[in-house]
Amino acid sequence: MKSTAKKRYTRFLALLAVGTIAAIGVARAGGWWEDNDRLAQSAELEKVHAAFHAAVSVHDPVNGDSSEVITQRIRDAVALWTRDGEITIVSTAASAGNYIGSGDPDDPATCPEPSGDISATGQQGTLCTFFKYVSGGLQPSNKFVSLSPAYKTKYVPVKDHDGQWKSSVYFECHYFDVSLNPATRQPFWTAKSHVYLNGEAEKIDGQWLLTRASTSAVGVPVP
Repeated sequence: MKSTAKKRYTRFLALLAVGTIAAIGVARAGGWWEDNDRLAQSAELEKVHAAFHAAVSVHDPVNGDSSEVITQRIRDAVALWTRDGEITIVSTAASAGNYIGSGDPDDPATCPEPSGDISATGQQGTLCTFFKYVSGGLQPSNKFVSLSPAYKTKYVPVKDHDGQWKSSVYFECHYFDVSLNPATRQPFWTAKSHVYLNGEAEKIDGQWLLTRASTSAVGVPVP
């Protein structure tokens, strides 16, 4: 009996292996797994994506993050961009406009409050300004987490004529209030904001960094 069971199991493994090989062949033929280099770059870009959402999400939803933790989260968010990185808020709000360059949250000279200049060619401040004063997930009074649907996320890594990796980048940030409901001691999970980030990234000295992007409100993330 044991010998028969072992033979059946061995045959099952063989069939499974054949099926797996066939599936890989179909994937390659369909273009799912044709370019290992581009797949590797997409995997690295996904790490940038994950780091972005970790930076803009509260780390202590019960007590709220300390000022020190928030400052570090701002630095973590800014570090995902090139030094001359740029983000543009597309809206009619007072926070609309361009935020250009890096900056440090402890340095008012490089991380000033928004200037109020919402003109197309103006500058509200730096990327640090955006994350410190505008981004809802990084405001001390908010306990927000940012969720991003994988099926809406897209990267298209390519090499330019100089062999430099570049990529378009698109993902969405759906913010929810996870502060505790006093009655149930469970997170409220109240929807607070829904935006997209559409832009570009470059691989510089072996590290993918965001270079420029626009952001605005987005609707329900229908596949």
